[in-house]
Amino acid sequence: MNHSRGVSNSSTARPRPCATLPAVATAAVLALMTFAPLGTPMVSAAGAASAAAPARFAVPDWTLRTTDGKEVGLHAALSRGPVLVSFWALWCVPCLKELPHLDALARETAGRLTVLAVNEDAPRSVARVRPYLQSKRIGLTVPLDTAGDVARKLQVGGSLPFLVLYDARGTEVYRHLGYHEGDEAKLREKVLALLADSAVVAAPTP
Repeated sequence: MNHSRGVSNSSTARPRPCATLPAVATAAVLALMTFAPLGTPMVSAAGAASAAAPARFAVPDWTLRTTDGKEVGLHAALSRGPVLVSFWALWCVPCLKELPHLDALARETAGRLTVLAVNEDAPRSVARVRPYLQSKRIGLTVPLDTAGDVARKLQVGGSLPFLVLYDARGTEVYRHLGYHEGDEAKLREKVLALLADSAVVAAPTP
């Protein structure tokens, strides 16, 4: 809401206002032109900050609330190492078959890989997600993408299950659509190979 103030008709002299922002900015530019050596490129403060802090990860960030009420973000997870993002829903039978394998993989690679099982159920059915996970004793971190924003951002489409594996730089190294028995073995192979490569890169030079 905009609030307007009444204008006073008093003729009392008012103090002269400070220099306006455009005037201050002009003075700053003149000072830089005066003291900077000839040929020095003029870079704004915002431009300098942007140049000094390039994008850290190759994939766009996103943040969602999980089934236990916490917030989880992709970049925050990547800052700890490689990340596996899986998209699933309760109405997707292959998804429900894949979940226990993802849970086992998450337990096996705990501390080296973050597994985020992003749920795509609609708001009217999302209340059943947590009870289902508890009944199956699945301990995965499950962000709730009820609006489908993250799925659209990553161009998942309407087919589930869908998963993407990222290295610690946010570079996609593997993706897979659907689930058939035996797919979990290939995924595990991809994950362990990535973790082995990451360990070699992180190993200190003797």
